[in-house]
Amino acid sequence: MKKTLAAVAAAALTLTLSSCGSNDDADASKALSASIMKSQKSSSDNASSLLSLKQKEADCIGNGLVDKIGTDQLKKYKMLTSDNKASKDVTSVKMSAGDAKKATDVLFGCTDVPGMMNKAMTSSGQVPAAMQDCVKKTLNETSLRAMFTHVFTGDEAAARKDLVEPMMKCAQPNAG
Repeated sequence: MKKTLAAVAAAALTLTLSSCGSNDDADASKALSASIMKSQKSSSDNASSLLSLKQKEADCIGNGLVDKIGTDQLKKYKMLTSDNKASKDVTSVKMSAGDAKKATDVLFGCTDVPGMMNKAMTSSGQVPAAMQDCVKKTLNETSLRAMFTHVFTGDEAAARKDLVEPMMKCAQPNAG
């Protein structure tokens, strides 16, 4: 279960960060939106195949990140190359707390993150039917916003704690 959650979070991060919105801004947004769609189609990763963004959502995320964080800052975070192409190195992004919150707000404003994560977890086949209600309650907007904000700051331990610990309680309801 921990591996599935980590894979889902990593896939969501990759899809999200692969998408970022003067001409430089438009080029950056388009490149990153296209990168999201390409990574979804070419992914053989089980978790990535469960996370499905539509073109409109990818465009929204690209435009939103460029609008809220800025092309120059996205380059500093290595989400964009110097020529406004989507960077291949998106999994090690470490944003400031303020920019991480902005990125999280963009993500949640453009797509139904709780719905997407719940679908991914319940469709994975790794969540027993008896645990699904608990998992759905755990994968709520508050917990997912906290997790993604930590992911965007590069604090994987805190992101894991935001979600894995509550989900482990679903697996062991009488523990602790």
